Amino acid sequence: MSTKDVTDRQVCEAYLRWSNGYERWPYEILSGWTGEPEKVCYRACERAAGRGLVEYGVSLRSGWLTEAGKALLEEERWDGIEPASG
Repeated sequence: MSTKDVTDRQVCEAYLRWSNGYERWPYEILSGWTGEPEKVCYRACERAAGRGLVEYGVSLRSGWLTEAGKALLEEERWDGIEPASG
């Protein structure tokens, strides 16, 4: 049970899914994918925001990807890594 077990790529993918109408918050999506508790996944979202991958207004739950977050997903896809399923 550790934040390091939730990757920035997974966080960005969760925000992308949420922004496309997925009915759960990004940290809930991450919890389902990773099996980590929601508080650990929320902390991973905070970490991604601190790294400039996610921005938010009032609440981190309803944030959005920055250009850096989008670039991370695009870079990972070009490396042949498929997005997390779930």
